[in-house]
Amino acid sequence: MNGITIILTLTILVSLQGCGQKQGTDIQTKKNDISDYTQSFISIDSPNIALSNVKIIDGTGNPSRNSQTVLIENGIIVDIGDSKDIEITNGFHEMDLSGRTIIPGIIGMHNHMRIPESAMLSTSPKLYLACGVTTIQTCGTGNPYEEIAIAKSIDRGEQPGPEIINSGPYLTGPKGKSNFIRFTDEKKVRDTIKYWAGQGVKWLKVYRNTRPQDLIVIVDEAHKNNLKVTGHLCATTYSEAAEIGIDAIEHGFIHNYDHATDKEAGVCSGNTDFRTNLDINSNEVNKVQQKLISNGVALGSTLAIFEALANVNADARDLEVMAPFYIEAYQKRKLRKQEQGEDWYFKPEWLAKSMAYELQFFRQGGLLVAGPDPGLHNMPGFGDQKNYELFIEAGFEPEEAIQVMTSNGAKLLSRTDIGTIEKGKLANIVVLNGDLESNPKVIREVEIVLKYGIGFDPKKLIVSAKGNVGSETDNTMAYFGQKTPLAEPELFAPNIISKPNRSEFGCTISGDGNEFYFGVDNNGVMEIHYTRLKDGVWTPQSKLFDSDTINYNDPMLSPDEKRLYFISNRSLNEDSTKDDIDIWYIERENKQSNWSEPINLGLPVNSHLNEYYASFTNDGTLYFASQDKSVNAPSYAFDIYRSEYKKGEFLKPEQMPKAINTNKYEADVFISPDESYMIFCSIRKNGNGQGDLYISLRDKDGKWGDAVNMGNSINSAKHELCPFVTKDGKYLFYTSNNDIYWVSTKILDNYIEQ
Repeated sequence: MNGITIILTLTILVSLQGCGQKQGTDIQTKKNDISDYTQSFISIDSPNIALSNVKIIDGTGNPSRNSQTVLIENGIIVDIGDSKDIEITNGFHEMDLSGRTIIPGIIGMHNHMRIPESAMLSTSPKLYLACGVTTIQTCGTGNPYEEIAIAKSIDRGEQPGPEIINSGPYLTGPKGKSNFIRFTDEKKVRDTIKYWAGQGVKWLKVYRNTRPQDLIVIVDEAHKNNLKVTGHLCATTYSEAAEIGIDAIEHGFIHNYDHATDKEAGVCSGNTDFRTNLDINSNEVNKVQQKLISNGVALGSTLAIFEALANVNADARDLEVMAPFYIEAYQKRKLRKQEQGEDWYFKPEWLAKSMAYELQFFRQGGLLVAGPDPGLHNMPGFGDQKNYELFIEAGFEPEEAIQVMTSNGAKLLSRTDIGTIEKGKLANIVVLNGDLESNPKVIREVEIVLKYGIGFDPKKLIVSAKGNVGSETDNTMAYFGQKTPLAEPELFAPNIISKPNRSEFGCTISGDGNEFYFGVDNNGVMEIHYTRLKDGVWTPQSKLFDSDTINYNDPMLSPDEKRLYFISNRSLNEDSTKDDIDIWYIERENKQSNWSEPINLGLPVNSHLNEYYASFTNDGTLYFASQDKSVNAPSYAFDIYRSEYKKGEFLKPEQMPKAINTNKYEADVFISPDESYMIFCSIRKNGNGQGDLYISLRDKDGKWGDAVNMGNSINSAKHELCPFVTKDGKYLFYTSNNDIYWVSTKILDNYIEQ
């Protein structure tokens, strides 16, 4: 961990006496260490910051102010005023923001962490934050446990992202989607709501088939448990939901079945011609809007997804972050729209009417909030920015659009500590490079995002998500949510596993991808660190063995994963070291069990010389390296051995042939589970560097071919060692220059074809 600290708000009690009036605050804070990973995205970490000579659109709906200075102390805004009147003392890190605009951190109120067919557990928090979204309400989820865990992880400073206001799983009627919580039993629904309230969710979302009688129960139990309810409605009309006491309704007018003909009470039915034919200025529309307003029901705008549906025209930046699967789906969708022309199912006039409807609702005093509802090519964060542009196109003034996207969201969340740039508020501030009032596209020009007064670099956050949104690893957080490599090796999990000021070595990953063990050099003492994936979050890395003197390295799971093998200079009496290195193991009954105490593998594998690096075939045959046992062999000479596993014991090792071994150094062998190839480290003449990786293939007669240097695609002038191929056969891991790299195993085709 670096020494930097972040101010995290634990409890904030703010007494508001009116818009723009002085606020009293009682703020408790604590300091949390920020992880190296989060630190890698931070550009400003001073406790005291002065933003000077800047235009402010403060989120209150009031006109902008030019040439302002904002003072921030320990994550709190402590003063605001004309730059000529504010004194900046030497203790402040001053940023001259001439020509820039600042707005409050955006509060996204329909900001899922998934898109159809995939979660975005790794990428969406970073993309939201990069685009100036410092708080999100997830508005329903298919990954409740993972999202709750990620929210806590962000709060602890382990990963970057917005503050996450969690939702529970979707609720629907008896005939709704089977993967939602269907209303088939009142007690079950009430108990379910109580359960999720206990898990820390703050919102529930009801879906299309929720009937009025269902909603009555859901709202009643939610409010008893201090939860709020929003809805994507159909079986229940907006008017009915307002009378029942729902807190918010999503998607503007487009799902307002008050206006549908042939609507059957309590059933998701009716003609949707109103989306095209409805007069937004009609008394019929006004009556429903006034009912929402008088009952205090907020309306959730999702213009960005409507624009994506209507126009099917992705920005280049959307395509840069999307996984290949979603790019292909977008290209097919765009082609279908071109082919269908006017028959395309989402009509452009629906978008135009939505924009007009929301402006009218807002201007009449309705509480309008916004979120992108990410999906299709409408990406997290980028969609929030698109919402602003669409609000301006709809006729909102800049200060009105910012109010909708910031303080209105805070009001619906019942939060008085965020949403505006005012004295006493949390310093959630977005610095935009340009004049937002004169050019709505400036909303995309995010220069710095301050969250609790800590400045994040949006470019680094976006780069970390490129090509990864909706990928397999984004969906499961396998491999730490990293974008998977192709033909070129890439540093593995930068600043999470492979850290710039630390040396990492051999690693092993469980077959399900939920356990990761690797070697670390801690000031000359080798340690094995491990982390586990739990509910979408990798646990803090821990030492497997607690010793300041004994070396442990080269972890490798057995085929059944009930043993973890490693090497150590640990003595047999447990509390001291010995002169040579042996192979050891620990064992367990299953993954829920604790590991045993270390057990020396013993004879015939271990000897009085050094043994390195265990690797196994499917049948348990062990490959490893041992010092050259021939007379007068130099101390640096190692050979690779093979030991069959029979009836629970390893047999006498056999030395591999000369196609593998030389009189030099051969060690760190990985054997493929089917014993068809091996990769190992060797130091030989005409190599690329200090030590290279070589590959040897086994033919159908069981004979090993001459080892081949893996060349410049893998090897460098530095030392390459510790190869490992994942159980699914997809990725090759290895160490280079004291960091862990990975690459697609398709690279092995280059050698297997020889």
